[in-house]
Amino acid sequence: MIQGAGSFVGVDVGSTKTCAVVVAVHPGRARTDPLEILGLGVSRSEGMNGSSVADVDAATRSVRAAVGQAEAMAGREVEAAYVSVPSGSVRTSRSTGVLSVSGSEVTQAHVKRVQEVGRAVPIPPGHELIHALSQQYSVDGRDGIRDPLGMSATRLEADICIVTADMAICRDLSRVIDRAGYRPDELVMAPLATALAVLDDSEREEGVALVEIGGATTDVLVYGGNRILHAATLPWGGGTVTRDIARGLGLHEDEAAQLKQRYGSARRDAVDSRELLDVSGARHGGARRVSRELLAHIIEQRLDEILGLVYDELDGSGTLNRLGAGIVLSGGGVSLAYTDDLARSVFNLPVRIGVPSLGITGMADSVALPSYGTAVGLTLYGATRAPAGGFVGATRAFARVGEWLREFF
Repeated sequence: MIQGAGSFVGVDVGSTKTCAVVVAVHPGRARTDPLEILGLGVSRSEGMNGSSVADVDAATRSVRAAVGQAEAMAGREVEAAYVSVPSGSVRTSRSTGVLSVSGSEVTQAHVKRVQEVGRAVPIPPGHELIHALSQQYSVDGRDGIRDPLGMSATRLEADICIVTADMAICRDLSRVIDRAGYRPDELVMAPLATALAVLDDSEREEGVALVEIGGATTDVLVYGGNRILHAATLPWGGGTVTRDIARGLGLHEDEAAQLKQRYGSARRDAVDSRELLDVSGARHGGARRVSRELLAHIIEQRLDEILGLVYDELDGSGTLNRLGAGIVLSGGGVSLAYTDDLARSVFNLPVRIGVPSLGITGMADSVALPSYGTAVGLTLYGATRAPAGGFVGATRAFARVGEWLREFF
């Protein structure tokens, strides 16, 4: 393989699978240019217990396998990695930075300083800062300003979204990436990365909820007016559905997962009630047949419950009535047929399946699945953080994260 100085990898370490996407950053690439995807690798996540690393060696093997596949496909090796942090270990809060400008014109130095003031907040014990997102500014009481540069002002305020993550989980993930042979340049909140790959600017402005159903959890990230309005994690995901199938049909979980993937449907009325499925390895012993309608019924009931809990979360946060662009579903748990139809009946809002397609070229078709949204989003994040001339170190990267992300949020 060749060493790709302008290449890096996005690594999404999930509860059930580890996904790696290798990209190239060409010299002279403008921020608006599409990002070239060169390779994709997927491995089963070993050594993970939900969002936590339970076995560093096993998790390291999974990362090495996924990135190795992506490197082989890309025909080059990478060094730097941008890594997802599961949102179950993340906390978000709001902060306001205030700065006196003394009637002069707002400069880049003023913007940098007001961001620093907004970031200077106590961090919860056992957590570390991973993002400080400058969402909007206020100039002399005028709100909703995205870029205050050049404006005359006496008082400048910055609305900052503070994102912290469990320190132990961050260190374990960094250790896993490092032991796999790669440099963890930055840790990124998983749904934040996914949003870069599947949400467009008009949706963020109009109001949209990203609902990402993963293996162990369901993440909710709400935007409105190009700002993050709400973030939450529910402790149920695709694995919950799989376990229901295993219990309901008397199967081992591995077989239940295969059955769900091959024949699953989120709508019972969309399958043939007369169709029977052959199953083997059942706990009851011996091969037998089960109704596909029963399989769909189990899936529909649990997914309906999970989406109902998301509805309650949005309603309780006061954001449900602010979703002009509706709901965007992402994650491996939404790959089943008719999941979007079921969601429309739950939310009574526009619903679409979000696949990574924004700002990418090359092997874009290979990653056009909801389950790859986070990994692709990590590369979009990294492409802007790491110009083609070299990679930004983690310390400097954290200091500039709010400045960069205001272009997107």
